[in-house]
Amino acid sequence: MKKVIMIIILITSMVILNAEIVNSAFTPELLMPSMINMNNLSINHSMSFSSSISSNSQSAYESVYTNHLKYKFNSKLDLKVDLNFVNFGSATHQGGIEFDGNNDNTSKVLPNFQLNYNPSENVKFIIEFRQYNSPFERNNLFN
Repeated sequence: MKKVIMIIILITSMVILNAEIVNSAFTPELLMPSMINMNNLSINHSMSFSSSISSNSQSAYESVYTNHLKYKFNSKLDLKVDLNFVNFGSATHQGGIEFDGNNDNTSKVLPNFQLNYNPSENVKFIIEFRQYNSPFERNNLFN
């Protein structure tokens, strides 16, 4: 009986010790080996929907889901990437709340990116590529 208890205690202690070693060994850096420091990466999301109707019974709609990525290489250099998943189309208003689709529903992925380099307080270099501008977004290059 003493041997069984000793074996159970030995196995239990090995399992606990092994769990501690595994827990301390696997840090996020070991789980995701990369040349990119994940602490410098920020990810945000946004979603919008807009629609309109005209006096001649034509209507349009647009929905956008955007994944905003920003990576800060250092205090003077950062990269911003927006992946815009856009769905849009039009319809004809029949009356009340009835609409007939015009079979022009379209979905696209439209990327934007911006590379910002700020070598000094009064100097800023920006390289930007945009495929999508939200109708509700104003130009905010210097924010």
